[in-house]
Amino acid sequence: MNNIDLEEKTYTTGRRPFPYFSVGMIVVGTVMLIGGAVFYKTSDNPNYKTILTSVSEDVELGKTESVKIDMGAGTLKVLPSSDDRVHIEGDVPKNYTLKESGGTLLVDLHSGWNLNFGFLDLDKTTVDATLYLPDKEYEMVELDVGAGEITVNDIKCKKASFETGAGELTAKGINCTGEVKVDIGAGDIKFTHSVTGGLDVDIGAGDFEYSGEVNGDIDVDCGVGDCDIELTNSKSEYDKKYSVTYDKGIGDVTVEFKND
Repeated sequence: MNNIDLEEKTYTTGRRPFPYFSVGMIVVGTVMLIGGAVFYKTSDNPNYKTILTSVSEDVELGKTESVKIDMGAGTLKVLPSSDDRVHIEGDVPKNYTLKESGGTLLVDLHSGWNLNFGFLDLDKTTVDATLYLPDKEYEMVELDVGAGEITVNDIKCKKASFETGAGELTAKGINCTGEVKVDIGAGDIKFTHSVTGGLDVDIGAGDFEYSGEVNGDIDVDCGVGDCDIELTNSKSEYDKKYSVTYDKGIGDVTVEFKND
């Protein structure tokens, strides 16, 4: 893989010498942070001694204009609802949060982790649920996954923020008129069949893949991970309006125009 492939297009970029020491310290710090979180969650904190509970709940969306979802370990699917209510089904922590506050739907599905002889035992404490959101355009959608997996399909929004620590986030059919911010620690984020109004990507040691249309500037900061962007835009039209800038370390950044 080439370090960057822009198909003969010369973009204005701000390359800087790669700070190897700084990135190394960031990677070490990330590992220590994740490790610390694991040991904290396996402590005697009573909030993390609860087990999962099976739920089938629905709430009115009300005046909700934005969505914020936080999840630790486990699996969560986010799909369009067939009505104007929010539904959640599956196994979630007993102390999970599903409520509207200040115009934002808050969903918190953090659960405890068990540690057994140096290995994570997630059998009884990981989320396995599906969240259904009303089919509308949201002002802001924020997704934050720790060490779990989130799949998001067919969500419309004006702005979005996707963040993962050591987890995986897969987004299909996302339609965001504004910029999408992506922050990856040591996890993976993948977009397919999506349309966004720009990309701001920050990668530590993880991977980012994007396939779809981008109607805005693309800015990538890549440390030791990989970034692969495949655009369905017309190359000539994109070149007239937008730009691609990047900073990279020892990872790869590839931007291709699929239809040219």
